[in-house]
Amino acid sequence: MTIEVGNLAMIPIESIIVTDRTRQEMGDLDGLEANMKESGLIQPLAVKNNKDGTYILLAGERRYTILKRNQVELIPVRIYDEELTELEMKVIEKSENFFRKDMEYFEFDRLTLEIHSMQQELHGVAPPGPGQEGWGTRDTAEMLGAKSNATVTEAIKRAQAREAFPELFEGCKSASDASKVLKKVDEAIVKQAIAQKLESNKADSSLHDLSKRFIIKDFFEGVKEIPDGVMHLVEIDPPYGIDLENQKKKDGISKYQLNDYNEVDEHTYPGFLYNTFKECYRVMAQHSWLICWFAPEPWFNAVHEALCVAGFSTTRMCGIWTKGTPGQNMNPSTRLANSYEMFFYAWKGQPALNKAGHGNQFHFSPVPAQSKTHPTERPIELMKELYDTFAFAGSRVLIPFLGSGNGILAANELGMSAIGFELSKGYKDSFLVKAHLTHKGGV
Repeated sequence: MTIEVGNLAMIPIESIIVTDRTRQEMGDLDGLEANMKESGLIQPLAVKNNKDGTYILLAGERRYTILKRNQVELIPVRIYDEELTELEMKVIEKSENFFRKDMEYFEFDRLTLEIHSMQQELHGVAPPGPGQEGWGTRDTAEMLGAKSNATVTEAIKRAQAREAFPELFEGCKSASDASKVLKKVDEAIVKQAIAQKLESNKADSSLHDLSKRFIIKDFFEGVKEIPDGVMHLVEIDPPYGIDLENQKKKDGISKYQLNDYNEVDEHTYPGFLYNTFKECYRVMAQHSWLICWFAPEPWFNAVHEALCVAGFSTTRMCGIWTKGTPGQNMNPSTRLANSYEMFFYAWKGQPALNKAGHGNQFHFSPVPAQSKTHPTERPIELMKELYDTFAFAGSRVLIPFLGSGNGILAANELGMSAIGFELSKGYKDSFLVKAHLTHKGGV
């Protein structure tokens, strides 16, 4: 990555155009003016050349204000001649502000989050693991000269929580105080409080719409209200009937996540599968797709049989999500660690794939255990690729067992409308916080 220095020049102050800026408070202008009168203008302003004799101010609004107040006619500037997008101009402004020394800790946190989010929008989000394409917290740490990746990650978490729930940090005088608050207060309680605040905010119409799509109700009750033949895609991530609590106990899953998870007894599991598939078949359109995740050991044959009995056509050549890294292994000395998950794709009628010729493997890194809001949460990018492979923009998507709600977010980003059901209000709370942060440009 090269350092952009721009061209240095003296330009008339009247040729500078000040657009909407992110700085809300100008701070102590009198003190700055006294300092500039004593020491002069040490650092030039940054501007973008409009190629018509005018320039857009990118950085240095406080200095510009002082210079204009003192009727200085010509000022030194660093000129960016290349075409800059609106986002790139914001990055320049915020990056300069980051290195100012007159900010509170929470202002540094907010700028860290904003710069990180903007760089991810410019370069894409880097998945977990070394050598990945895109922008990650390590890149932000290097850019801002932070002590470590963990420092940036913690700052982003504080900024996200403060943005959604500022009351939580009243009385915090330092970053250390704010970090202690996050550690002391139970995660579920924090998210519940934040979610209640977000749900009450009817002004955010997009978030309100997403909230309505996450329905707290038993699937078998809620599906009765859906008319026949209206869904174009159904994505099912059912309970696996494998005693998930014991399977996940060493996987970094927080206690409240597992307490909210509803498992199905193995003795009733085949009947549960058939009833689920039968209801889905009823509400699906004449030519439509169904995706069903499952535990191949011991349920491969049971899931396949239940799909066929319910009326679907399918193939035993399943789709596979390859994770790239081995997962949890309870018996590493005698068993290979699993690094993939399988799903049946089944069809009603004769639907066509949106992405003809797509292979049956989907390569995406998993959600890190410490970042999960649901024990079987899958990355949004994986869900987007799956939905986009099987369904077209504008499709209606049904998600019987919502879990984290990532399917709703994925469908929304693809221009599809998804609804789904979940028994746990705790998962919806986490979903609302995530949806809010995604909408606001969080990580």
